[in-house]
Amino acid sequence: MERRSKIVIIVCVIVAVGIFAYSQYLSATHLSISILESKAVQRNDNNSLYNMTLQFKNPSLLPLNVGKTDFIITINDENLGTGTLKPLVIPPMGKITSQAPFTADNAVLYKYDKSNSVPNIKLTGTSKYEILIISVNVPFTYYPTEQEAREFIHGS
Repeated sequence: MERRSKIVIIVCVIVAVGIFAYSQYLSATHLSISILESKAVQRNDNNSLYNMTLQFKNPSLLPLNVGKTDFIITINDENLGTGTLKPLVIPPMGKITSQAPFTADNAVLYKYDKSNSVPNIKLTGTSKYEILIISVNVPFTYYPTEQEAREFIHGS
């Protein structure tokens, strides 16, 4: 009888750890991303270098270790350019800001700079998370608000 109760306890522990790990994975996939600021810091004939400040909110009970993240920004499905986010740790149930340099293609940028309408801007990428002993790749998509899109296009 003692051996059977040990097996039941081990199975219960494995199931509990599995449920906890899955709930943390779901939380990581619901990581909230927003653009706090986007400033053009350098422009030349072909490209503009932006410095974006991104904010991440972690809804999980564990710290999330986000590895190097490459991202793409598109305007109306045209590739505006790419950027890289350095690795960071987001505290449990907390938020953190990070600087993300981004190089924009001026031909695409100028096309929408003169327009009075707000184009559809999308930031997409894949973040690599280290949760305890598991590594998970989580794709993300962020659609800036209308105000964020205006500020981004006009380089304020």
